[in-house]
Amino acid sequence: MSKTLTVEGDVGTVDSRTNITTQGSVTAPSLVVPSGVTKIDKLITAATAEGLADGSAALLVRIGGGAVKRGEQNIIVGACARIAPQAGSDSAPQIGQLFVLKDVDIEVNASDNLTISAEMMGSDVGTVHIGITIVFG
Repeated sequence: MSKTLTVEGDVGTVDSRTNITTQGSVTAPSLVVPSGVTKIDKLITAATAEGLADGSAALLVRIGGGAVKRGEQNIIVGACARIAPQAGSDSAPQIGQLFVLKDVDIEVNASDNLTISAEMMGSDVGTVHIGITIVFG
């Protein structure tokens, strides 16, 4: 049976690292790698922007901390954009696409801490909300 770690949070500013440290009603979930695991097998994310500003942005997840054996890993997990609607029409909805990366193979030290952060790169399209699940092996 796989062990997982899920966090979520808001990225409010473009080109700024934001630590993702909450989990719904849990304000401080444990970021300690479970005992008995040696690597991250899979990364699952979903993100969307509120679209308050025109532009486009790529979304980056950073996985680091003392638990990651070969240093911080940076993974592009999505993108979002907004174009101002024409007069008399509605803006297109922002849709959070699910991103699944299998066979991630990031070596980790059990019982050490992970640091998980996200970044909006490009244009500031408004606050981005992101959910990240790490599946350990």
